Amino acid sequence: MIKRKRMLPEGWYPFHKNETEAYLDGWSRTDSHSHENNAIAAIAPHAGWYYSGRIAWSAWLSAIQADEVLIIGGHLQAGSAFRYWKHDVFESPFGDIKAATELVSFLRYSCNAEEDNSVDNTIEVHLPMMAYRFPGATLACFRAPNDKRSAELGVAAASYAKTTGKRLFVLASTDMTHYGKSYEFEPAGHGAKGFAWARKKDEALCEAFLSVDMDKALLLAARDSSACSVGAAVAAMTYASEMGYTSSKLLMRGSSDEMHLNSDASVGYCSIAFMS
Repeated sequence: MIKRKRMLPEGWYPFHKNETEAYLDGWSRTDSHSHENNAIAAIAPHAGWYYSGRIAWSAWLSAIQADEVLIIGGHLQAGSAFRYWKHDVFESPFGDIKAATELVSFLRYSCNAEEDNSVDNTIEVHLPMMAYRFPGATLACFRAPNDKRSAELGVAAASYAKTTGKRLFVLASTDMTHYGKSYEFEPAGHGAKGFAWARKKDEALCEAFLSVDMDKALLLAARDSSACSVGAAVAAMTYASEMGYTSSKLLMRGSSDEMHLNSDASVGYCSIAFMS
């Protein structure tokens, strides 16, 4: 049995079960008014929990009851191969999560994906949320490139769900504009003025996500540098479209500079649900 152990250091998300549970239960109580639990797919951020955990958890809370879960991460340039976690189980504060072996195999061969053993926050920060939201469900972890081919993963996931009858929830791990000197990206100047510019670019990208406009999302991400791992979002939107989604909803938005008012850098976050 091949087990993928935690790779991210403390600070990304808690180490211990009780602390992790306290975070998730606290966010659930705070945002109980917004729970609908009918999303077949969602977009969520992947920064450390201090910055974007609450926003990410809202996406998990929106999900249907699922038998299997597909988390799609990124950090892959356009033209890259799809990547997948080959492991049998994944470590989390709530115990090991079993791999959805049939789903992994189906997607792997459908997309010609390569094995992935690298450290990557886009997927790992979501593992405790998946384990707590869906105890007993199995998991597939893939990473998609930032180009139109990412849609292939969404098409394959929908084909699997339709063929097997499994209740499959797809979570795309995508951040928005990274702005500031530390990111070497300040086209609208330093500080509050630049952050305001970044938030406008985030808003445009959110609109593309909400309208399930994959081409526009890819265009905006490339033109404005307004997304980190937009390929994941495209894959999830494609899955929702193939599964006959009828509506979308912006659950939450935010940015890291709201947490640190004197910060010289900012990253935008959103969570969006797609319902059928």
